[in-house]
Amino acid sequence: MIISVSHQKGGVGKSTLAYNIAVELSKLYPVEIVDLDVQQTLTACNIIRSKFDQKPLVIHCFNDSKEFIEYINSDDDKKIIIIDTGGFDSGLNRVAIYASDYILTPVSTEFLEIIGLEKYKKILKEVSKKIGKEVKTHVVLNKIHHAQQNFEDISDFINSASSQFELLNSKIRRRSDFAISLSHGFSVCEFDNASDSSNEIKSLINEILSEFDLPIKKLKLKRRVKKVKNG
Repeated sequence: MIISVSHQKGGVGKSTLAYNIAVELSKLYPVEIVDLDVQQTLTACNIIRSKFDQKPLVIHCFNDSKEFIEYINSDDDKKIIIIDTGGFDSGLNRVAIYASDYILTPVSTEFLEIIGLEKYKKILKEVSKKIGKEVKTHVVLNKIHHAQQNFEDISDFINSASSQFELLNSKIRRRSDFAISLSHGFSVCEFDNASDSSNEIKSLINEILSEFDLPIKKLKLKRRVKKVKNG
């Protein structure tokens, strides 16, 4: 099974989501990562992860389309491949799009992000035309302000913009523990398994897994229990 975290726009949080998804899924299934991002954020995080005595992930990097395609063709459904695509349009990133069983596209509620989504729609249409079938992506609202509660306008826009967009129920808010955990090579769940961020990531992963015929292994959400003091 191949899951791509894909968007032609940089800065939308692809690498952060891809890393957190990969780390948590690796506790349930065999997982490998393909790091196509020029900055190779996931590769760097994995090196840091080893320094903090955490089990490293299996990561592959490709600069050549032929080698990447050979790797993709070797997929045998015994593992989950997570692809972190670069924040730009390229042949490698398009191969990732049409080879994926599931595409996840993070986007915030900022106006400029919506413009970027329109450009990504054009890429999806071009890839769909080339392979002869419609390619769809699952859009997740990401890096949202912690106080924002109304998503009606953005939801209506995404749902009506294209049949190639499917808006997920999961939402990921902008919080400092994403950056802190990554700086140690941890997922937010490893950093604080009962935090709001970890519960949001678990909900997103569970929503992704619901699309596949896999042994049911849901990640459990945890809440902190508030202690009541006597007196």
